[in-house]
Formats: sequence, structure tokens, C-alpha cells
Amino acid sequence: MGYQFSKGAMMEREPNLISSGMSRRIVEEGITFKVDIYQLEGGDGWTLEVVLEDGTSIVWDDLFDYDQTAFEEAVTTIRNEGAVAFANGGSNVVPFKR
Repeated sequence: MGYQFSKGAMMEREPNLISSGMSRRIVEEGITFKVDIYQLEGGDGWTLEVVLEDGTSIVWDDLFDYDQTAFEEAVTTIRNEGAVAFANGGSNVVPFKR
């Protein structure tokens, strides 16, 4: 019983997560939204995530070429859906059973 080590076997490090300077909190219709825009170090494209006051997280499937474009998409979507409707899950959210 014991451990076996093999030479040259190294664990690969996880890539760093890079947060965009465009990430911020915004308030629309009295509701606070946390807009997170990030990418993996060396990755292609920016991920857009909007976190609501209750902790619900909405992540876009597609990546964005620019962090500015991702931020504009978040604001446009919140305004088009209506902040209250967006915060209440909109029509695309399937609630989990409790």
C-alpha cells in the first residue's frame, strides 16, 4: 500500500477567469441587476451572466466578441423584457420544484 508517482505527470492548472471592466450593477425600474461579463484566460469570446437580487442567474448561451457588446445586450434585454418581467423569470425560465 502506498502511493505511486510517475515522472512528468503534472496536473494541468485551471485557466484563470478574467472579469470585464464592463461588469457592474445596474438598476432598472427599481430592480437591481448584477451584470457579470467574463471569459476564460486564452478563451474566445465573453460570457454574459445577469444575477438578480434573489440570486437567480441567467447566462446567455452564445459568447460575445466584445465585452461592450455583451453589456449592451444585457441592458437591451432587460429594457425590452421589462425589468419586472425579466426579474420574475420571463417566459423562458422553468421553475424548479421545491
